[in-house]
Amino acid sequence: MIHALFLPIAAALALQAGSDTVRVGLRQAMDLGRAAGYQAALARSRAAEAEGRLGEARGALLPRVGATAWDAVRSIDLPAMGLSFPASGDAPAFPNKIGPFNAQDARVNGRVSLIDAAGWNRYRAAGRAVELGRLEAEAVEENSALSAAEAYLALARARALLDSRRSELALASQLAELSLAQKQAGSAAQIEVLRAQGQVSAARSALTAASGGEERARYAFLRIIGKDLDAVPVLSDPLPIAAGMPPGSAEAAGAPAETPGDSLSALPPLPEIAAAEKRKQAALLEMRSLRSELIPTLDLAGDYGLSGRRLNARAEWTENIMLQLNWTIWEGGRRRARLSQQAERLRQADLGIREARLAARQDLRESASAMRTLREESAFSLERVRLSEEEERLSREKFRSGAAGNLEVISAQASVSLAHQAYIDAIYGYGRARLEYLKAAHRLSEI
Repeated sequence: MIHALFLPIAAALALQAGSDTVRVGLRQAMDLGRAAGYQAALARSRAAEAEGRLGEARGALLPRVGATAWDAVRSIDLPAMGLSFPASGDAPAFPNKIGPFNAQDARVNGRVSLIDAAGWNRYRAAGRAVELGRLEAEAVEENSALSAAEAYLALARARALLDSRRSELALASQLAELSLAQKQAGSAAQIEVLRAQGQVSAARSALTAASGGEERARYAFLRIIGKDLDAVPVLSDPLPIAAGMPPGSAEAAGAPAETPGDSLSALPPLPEIAAAEKRKQAALLEMRSLRSELIPTLDLAGDYGLSGRRLNARAEWTENIMLQLNWTIWEGGRRRARLSQQAERLRQADLGIREARLAARQDLRESASAMRTLREESAFSLERVRLSEEEERLSREKFRSGAAGNLEVISAQASVSLAHQAYIDAIYGYGRARLEYLKAAHRLSEI
């Protein structure tokens, strides 16, 4: 009876759905979560932004080439500039004002940094930031995949519970019909009919609550995988209970045959820990960059072009070339303050590494413990379901034969309902614990 009670409702949904039907399995849901999840897309965008900052830091070290051109009408007032040329002998006096006259200039200029220790350290720090962005994007994608998988299981649980509530309503309705028939035959009292009808009302209320829970779980799942909320998801990998797989079995639920220990050295590199370590490397290079600002920079600059009163007549080719030494000796304590800030960022990076490692070990241990516990609970819950169903069957036979009232049947049906929910919750909990274990072990790709 257990398999008939927990038949999946995917087929019914498929018949109701048209072009909006979304057929998806657990692996496909995880892939959609990685690709369409908001947090994953945002992390990828931030990684691309970091690549742009790397190009900016690289550009500060490469040669810069430009061009200028201007055409001006100028006049010069010599006395205003502190210049005067008095007349001498028979020579006429030099005019105080020259112009207006046209002047043009067009030239190509360039500059390259020959020595810039701070710039090179900033470039290396930007490279670490790019690697950090990629690792953070990978970690967020894994979290998005986990969220999609958990939403998938939550929807499967809601549908299994909805199917269970429908079966319980059918049992309550049969009891109400039987109680009414026995009252009409004179073998049951009116109070038993009312009691059975109350059981039907309670079953309908539970069915309504389960229907609302399924609807909310469906909306949450569709949003996570980036589908329209009007779509009807058909799950190809329902809970093991709905698929008729024997609960309490690690192989049936797709669990690892053995649960390894929590040693992080035996696991693939976790993106969260790698990102924390890369964050520290970037902070160290930023610190070096700030300290390197004490080292002078050396630039080579020059320009070449035409300059004159008329470019087509009396313009001359002119050029400039120079070595420029730049050395900031004192800037009001700003560098010391920035070094102090960066030292705190470096300390925060160390704390982040320690926290990431502890969190990874804790997640691994907790999820492994939950898997072991829920695997046993599912077996106990299945046994309870079978016992409560047998109790309900025997009490119904006693009531049908007139040997007892329907109070025993109603009590047995309540036990069946609680046992069904406990069974579904145990299977669902085991599925979630397994997902969290695989995420902690960086093995979600095994699903």
